[in-house]
Amino acid sequence: MFSASVNVQAGDPYYELVWFPCQISPLISILISGIATITVVFLSVIFKLYKRPLSLMVLAISIAHVLFYFSKLSVLVFQPQSDLHCRILSILCVFGINSAAIWGALFAHPFYITLKYQNINEVPRMMKYYLIGAVLMPIFSGILSFLTNHLFYSPTEGTCVHRIYSNRFDVSDNICVLFPVWVACIASIIWYKMAINKISELQWTQTGSELYLLMIYPGILVFCWAPTLVTQTAMQFGATPSQTLNNILIFITNMQGLFDALVYGRSVREELRDSFKKLFGKQTPQEEQLFIEPHILEEKSDRSSGEYLTMSSRSEGSRNLNR
Repeated sequence: MFSASVNVQAGDPYYELVWFPCQISPLISILISGIATITVVFLSVIFKLYKRPLSLMVLAISIAHVLFYFSKLSVLVFQPQSDLHCRILSILCVFGINSAAIWGALFAHPFYITLKYQNINEVPRMMKYYLIGAVLMPIFSGILSFLTNHLFYSPTEGTCVHRIYSNRFDVSDNICVLFPVWVACIASIIWYKMAINKISELQWTQTGSELYLLMIYPGILVFCWAPTLVTQTAMQFGATPSQTLNNILIFITNMQGLFDALVYGRSVREELRDSFKKLFGKQTPQEEQLFIEPHILEEKSDRSSGEYLTMSSRSEGSRNLNR
């Protein structure tokens, strides 16, 4: 979510959390995840993988990741110089965080309803509700982060920071970021629990990439975000985690996009294989037909002549009997 650079301001009871580090080392995990997620987006669009409901959800979460990661990387080219610049970046960043978190949680819901109805075709009718929760609500959060000055330009850090005051409720960070992600993680756990309750009653034996995605994506969300959420909440009550712990948690959080892309890689391979079969399979039947058709005609002619001979012998036999 942000860099681990935390500076206690002299005479001011707040910390400055660097959200957009300008050094290369804190951006390595962001760069890796950014490349992975934008690759998924390109493959989904080029091969039209988004036509399947679950693949559409994967494309949506990947776009959210791309907005988050590349808004972070943009400071390498356009370094922030003002509060306005930071507030504009906060719209993209907050939208990307919330949208990716909500989409990750929403994979747990179709996992539950798929087990409940024993049919994955129930997912498409829920898509409009998913879009409201994972697109419209994050847009609102992004705009709210702009209006509440969630990020400031720090002359000390030379980039965009968020200020956390000790022993004070952080209104903008909780409303715009932490609360939506907390809700997403808790919803994932609840839907998982409901799905587990259905597994004991499950008699549907279908497996494959669909259930694989539904099972793994929410788990990635909880794994990547839960430790960071606990740490950020504790900091508002005066806790001061070590620099090493911050670095580890932030690295794991930033790797969510890479983990999501790797999980979907299995489905991408299947989809690409099917796409290539459809693309190049049209010529194969014609080529095969050039070689198969003569044999088929030969067999048909042999069968026809055999049938003709049989009919002829029968007719000859009939005539002999009549005589």
